[in-house]
Amino acid sequence: MYFYFDDELKPLPGLYLKKLVAREQVETEAALGPVQALEKLVKMVGKVDPEDLAIGIGIGAPGPLDVTKGIFLDAPNLPGWYGFSIRDELASRVGMPVSLINDAKAASLAEARIGAGQGYDSVQYITVSTGIGGGFICGGELFSGNHGHASEVGNMIVDVRSMPNGTVEDMCSGSALLNTCKRLFGEDKTAAELFTQYEANQVEARNVIDQWLQHFGAAVTSIIQVIDPEVFVLGGAVILQNPWLVEKLHPVVTKQVYTSMKENVQLKVASLGDDAGLYGAALLVK
Repeated sequence: MYFYFDDELKPLPGLYLKKLVAREQVETEAALGPVQALEKLVKMVGKVDPEDLAIGIGIGAPGPLDVTKGIFLDAPNLPGWYGFSIRDELASRVGMPVSLINDAKAASLAEARIGAGQGYDSVQYITVSTGIGGGFICGGELFSGNHGHASEVGNMIVDVRSMPNGTVEDMCSGSALLNTCKRLFGEDKTAAELFTQYEANQVEARNVIDQWLQHFGAAVTSIIQVIDPEVFVLGGAVILQNPWLVEKLHPVVTKQVYTSMKENVQLKVASLGDDAGLYGAALLVK
């Protein structure tokens, strides 16, 4: 995806806001392997930057990754991609530097610097979509941890009684909601039906969303107790299509923290929509 600098917009000292000027989207077809995906990326670069104006490329990809080596590790939705050097392979094909980052961390960087978290010193971003991911930004910089895996919040355990792992991704992701919706309302339904039934006061749907709030609230509360971010920015399809969840989540969280911490709990809906990852990947280009 190709961006250009707009010298008129400076959300932070020394930081220029990038404006999206072109977009291409294709199916990954992950099961066919990384080589065919690489070919698609090369073609996309040619389409969005036909005049070779770009100075670099940023990639936001599903993790886990080794961003130092620029390779995929054991990404659960990319079977057979382990060890593929996406950064160096693409760079050699397009003749410009390429940077690699986890897709959720890319979105967190964008939301913290130019989105809903702008102006806050520490921002915990969480995306709730097919899966659940996140990133912690402190002082405008991404905190990745010693091995680059910090803020893999989807793996936080919130309920071992319901299933063996009981992670927040198992309980609260879009995939989890979709599976529950199909079980309750039919195989032809999408997760949107669950929220439609909730608003219609259907008992089972309300129980599911109430449980979602409790499980997700447990994850947010745990993060507060460990790193105490100034603000949470929540994004991903589940949140962006149902932003009222954030308002309902607030009292669930404040009920579980110390009394002295209640007034400091800030939860905000992400403002960059589906483009957050694009902006974040572009911010890697210097």
